[in-house]
Amino acid sequence: MLLGTLLVISNVAYAAGFALTEMSGSSIGNAFAGAGTAAEDASTILTNPADLSRIQGAQLSVAGYAIKSSINFNNNDSRTLVGAGVGDPLLSGGSGGDAGDLALLPTLYYAADVNDHVKIGLGVFSPFGLKTEYDSQWVGRYDAIKSELKTININPALAFKVDDRLSLGFGINAQYISAELSNALDFGSVCAMAAIDTCAAPQARDGELNLKGNDWGWGYNLGLMTELVQGTRVGLAYRSKVHHHLKGGARFSNVPTELSWLPDLANGPIKADITLPETALISVLHQLNDQWDIMGDVLWTRWSQFEELRVERTDGALIGATAENWHNTKRYSLGATYKYDDAWKLRFGVAYDESPVPDAFRNPRIPDENRWVLGLGANYKISKSAMLDIGYLRIFMKDAPLDLNTPVTPFVPTVTRNLAGSYNTDVDVFSLQYTYAF
Repeated sequence: MLLGTLLVISNVAYAAGFALTEMSGSSIGNAFAGAGTAAEDASTILTNPADLSRIQGAQLSVAGYAIKSSINFNNNDSRTLVGAGVGDPLLSGGSGGDAGDLALLPTLYYAADVNDHVKIGLGVFSPFGLKTEYDSQWVGRYDAIKSELKTININPALAFKVDDRLSLGFGINAQYISAELSNALDFGSVCAMAAIDTCAAPQARDGELNLKGNDWGWGYNLGLMTELVQGTRVGLAYRSKVHHHLKGGARFSNVPTELSWLPDLANGPIKADITLPETALISVLHQLNDQWDIMGDVLWTRWSQFEELRVERTDGALIGATAENWHNTKRYSLGATYKYDDAWKLRFGVAYDESPVPDAFRNPRIPDENRWVLGLGANYKISKSAMLDIGYLRIFMKDAPLDLNTPVTPFVPTVTRNLAGSYNTDVDVFSLQYTYAF
């Protein structure tokens, strides 16, 4: 049931690129700071499996996240470039409406003792997700209408307590991915350039291309946690890349009869490769006194592997390729936890998250930019066995400029469209996590 729910609704990214790097209800309140050392609950499987060694007994954590994104495009005279730029026609259509969405996302983590030195655990979560969807007649419809990526990650893990100061962790990841991309096709311009008068109506004879694919991939994660001195812990963690070889199908709709004979417009099976990036984390936590913990994180993500989004037919014929040329990123987090009394903890945090998307290669499928993240949260101990975590993130994203030139048709690559403007994006994340110790 949990896997089915993840597949249906895990579709909105709130970290850089299309990552959902923190699926822990307890770490959201600290804006992810200290997530690799805090060992608050079994969700540490995600950030640092070595921290499982600090969990006492068997524990189950289930969480739900409500992620509301608002993504709005401001058009700046986008147009078709047919010559020297004089008299180039404006692209028809509106600004696309709000391309964001409301998503609900569950996670599950479980940890149990094997013996005094060995702990096992299982995590089910979504490390990557994306959804943008515009009005079908918007000005940028030829570049993107719907873009959706969903993942489910099943992560069994093991932690070994070497001694009172050092623990090691290891996990295996089975990862499912599904993706869907769609955009309009300007068949009217194709007919006009091919001198087919019966269907020559630029921007008035639109069709659509829809691409779908899915795959399973495999990876691993490693962790180390050490207490340098009493009250000061350092965690190191690594999560490997996962290669995916998606297979699926391409579907063209509303193709004019005059163009239906073209093999490039035939429905059929497709393939696409994508590598979801590896991450490396260093996390520090220091107990100032009995009431205050302060913590910090640096997370590195190797997005530079995402150089091109390329979709081919199974015989190798190209359907489409988009240059991405993303670069590696870092996220910096600082936070604090205040123990108010035996029942309540209050959490605070701030993070700066770099975007992997260069300005020159930004496109409407992922109009990403650098962001600041503010986190607030609370932990309430219901009983000796149960506790509840509530968290909130407010994500402030820098306005993202867009200046994208693409060919109107592959038949005449010298005639291009210019999609110009900027994006305003805001994201709110609410989380609720229940943890029970057996």
